[in-house]
Amino acid sequence: AVVVSDPAVGGEVGVEGVGTVETRQIGVIGYHHEVEWHIGGVAVRIRVARREDCQNLGEVIVGANRAAFDGRVPEQCLLALPVSTSVANWKRAFDSGAFDSDEQVLLVAEAASDGVVAFVLAGGYTAKVFRDRDISDMYPREIVSLHVAPGWQHRGVGRSLIGASADWLIARQAKTLAVRVLELNPNRAFYARLGAQELGLQPYDWAGFATREVIYGWPDISRLRRFA
Repeated sequence: AVVVSDPAVGGEVGVEGVGTVETRQIGVIGYHHEVEWHIGGVAVRIRVARREDCQNLGEVIVGANRAAFDGRVPEQCLLALPVSTSVANWKRAFDSGAFDSDEQVLLVAEAASDGVVAFVLAGGYTAKVFRDRDISDMYPREIVSLHVAPGWQHRGVGRSLIGASADWLIARQAKTLAVRVLELNPNRAFYARLGAQELGLQPYDWAGFATREVIYGWPDISRLRRFA
């Protein structure tokens, strides 16, 4: 698999947002209807990512990680994935066909004013990454990575991406959903507010820094569709 970000770091989404109005369906993402809405008068839509989004994807990851973990982890962690490396990783992932199957989907939130401001990579199989087989058996699919640019947090973007991911996975017969988040992530309570249950912990090495990731899960993925 092509690594485009640290999965456990990916819980950088801020808290639940407000102000989702004037929603209208403008297309179809598999089972999920592509949605456009307005935040503070700015049009935002969720769509399938394209290769030309790679620069924005890299910038979102690095900016979100810096905002969440600056002062909480050693600087070596934040320097381990510069924007240029992330962009190159994304390009290799697209070129390898990593997003061309039903195994996973990469969705972005695109603001009319700022371009791509957030993304979610969803659908990965947990048996490849969970150490507890009982958990992976009950929760075979996961949110691999979810990042929202600092200026767009607390505005409902992350919540909408979770809902869109749930729609995509439900169309592929998923019943449950999991996500891994670093224990040090100040925003990990976001998932609990969306109804996720804490399932367990497992060790995680981030550029030589030993920490742990928390595994959350939704036993009924259909409850997430209301956020789409």
